[in-house]
Amino acid sequence: MTACSYPLVDVPMKEFMSSRSTWVSDAWGLKPYIETGATVRENLRAAIQLYSSLDGDVPSSTVYRYTGWKKLNDTWHYLTGSGAITAAGRVENIEVDLGTGNMKRYQLPAPLTGNELVTAANSTLLLLKVCPENPHIGLILLAAVARAPLGECQPTDFVIWLQGLTGSRKSELAAIALSFFGDFTARSFPSNWSDSVGQCETKAHRCKDSLFVVDDYKPSVNPIEASKLKAMAERFIRNTGNQAGRDVMTSTNSPYNRSMTISTAEDTPPSQSLAGRMLIIEVNPSDVDNAVLTQLQNARKDGLFTGLMSAYLQFLAARMDKLKKEFPGYIEEYRAYAIRNKITTSHPRAPELYSNLSAAVDVFTDFLETIEGLEEPKRLMDIVETQLTQAFSQQGAYQTEQDETEKFLSLLRAVLSTGRGHIACYINQSAPSEHPHVYGWRREGGDLMPKGELIGWYGKTNGQPEIWLNQESIFKCVQQFARDQGSPFLISAGTLWRRLNEKGHLIQIEPDEKSGRPRLTVKKTVGGIAGRRVMVFSPNVIESES
Repeated sequence: MTACSYPLVDVPMKEFMSSRSTWVSDAWGLKPYIETGATVRENLRAAIQLYSSLDGDVPSSTVYRYTGWKKLNDTWHYLTGSGAITAAGRVENIEVDLGTGNMKRYQLPAPLTGNELVTAANSTLLLLKVCPENPHIGLILLAAVARAPLGECQPTDFVIWLQGLTGSRKSELAAIALSFFGDFTARSFPSNWSDSVGQCETKAHRCKDSLFVVDDYKPSVNPIEASKLKAMAERFIRNTGNQAGRDVMTSTNSPYNRSMTISTAEDTPPSQSLAGRMLIIEVNPSDVDNAVLTQLQNARKDGLFTGLMSAYLQFLAARMDKLKKEFPGYIEEYRAYAIRNKITTSHPRAPELYSNLSAAVDVFTDFLETIEGLEEPKRLMDIVETQLTQAFSQQGAYQTEQDETEKFLSLLRAVLSTGRGHIACYINQSAPSEHPHVYGWRREGGDLMPKGELIGWYGKTNGQPEIWLNQESIFKCVQQFARDQGSPFLISAGTLWRRLNEKGHLIQIEPDEKSGRPRLTVKKTVGGIAGRRVMVFSPNVIESES
């Protein structure tokens, strides 16, 4: 047999030692021939070890599969695809393998110094001017850049949701922020919402203490695909908020998001609970100043942003032990400030988001103040409160949009106004005496005629008008209407009724005779028949929007 040599390959130890491994054919194809037999593969492994030209002195190396902070030999290292950044600068003899595709783009150069660092810092501050009519957009992107490397001090448990129509240049803005961590553009993001949720979580897990972008959340008109996308968003964002992976009952932990994540999107996931884990930023086509965006893109091409990030990491590395102790306290101080001054009232988690971004900008400002010749760092903190307050003032509207109870009431009004259902008088099933057209009745040939399915009654208690709704009929009608509109109403009936009561929309409830707990339906007399259970609403829930 003629001997021949093959190209060098890297073989993980687990595969090399396994008798079932196919690493030989995986690496070299069909050229090497291995005889059949139960022990042949074991003999091959032993022969390679015993008769290797290295005489058993096989070199070994540690390969890290993630970015972010790692303490090695009592020194903080920020791992990146090109090595690591320490307080002394870049270290190249550390191996980091983040996987294939655009994950390889996470690479940082040596830290910038002198005039180049001043130029890079001034270019970075252009983010504050890229959206002149809504400067909070650029500030939040800058805060995200500053917050990402501080994940070692306090994990990031929220997602920045950059939302806008096609042509709003939201992806270009996200790419500028991501380009502080590597060679990224709007065409080379590390992840997309078309990835599987497992792929997305694995990548986000590897991007520890780094910025991570998931691009292009775009709901499908197909209900099945829309449901799948919603489920993926719920799992990814919820696990980010919980800082835990999915429980798969295995010996290894499931990956979860350890990054500061920005998602670009054309819409918001239909879930109120997720909205509390997101900072939603609307980008309109008229928001972006193209001249400033071009300046930022040129700075990215020149490597100014990655060089500045390396300098920022060098600054953090020298202070990491102190920041791990003190940064959570900074967040708590800003959180208390936000609550005390009622800056963030849209959601119970809003003060946490505000305080994380404010504390990060505070630390980044400390870094900027170490750069000689830079004039603007102090001004940065002066505008933080104003701009973040503007951003969080918009969150209340998004919360209302995602509130399942508000969506239900809106759909209820739509069912009545489009003739898909009607509400009748509780005495004789005729048209309500007040605003019959609002309750699904139409005049035909001089007579008022009901449209669609009967879903409830217009009644009175002690002379006060009320709306009595049949639970089964109204839920079926609203759910079908939502499905026909391409926006399925996915919340369960029981949960919906409880939330309507929590929001104060049910004006009458009664205690359960056995348990004493509140019962959300009450007995009413309809058409002379007593004992029909209904939910009782004020007419205002329908008439106020009509």
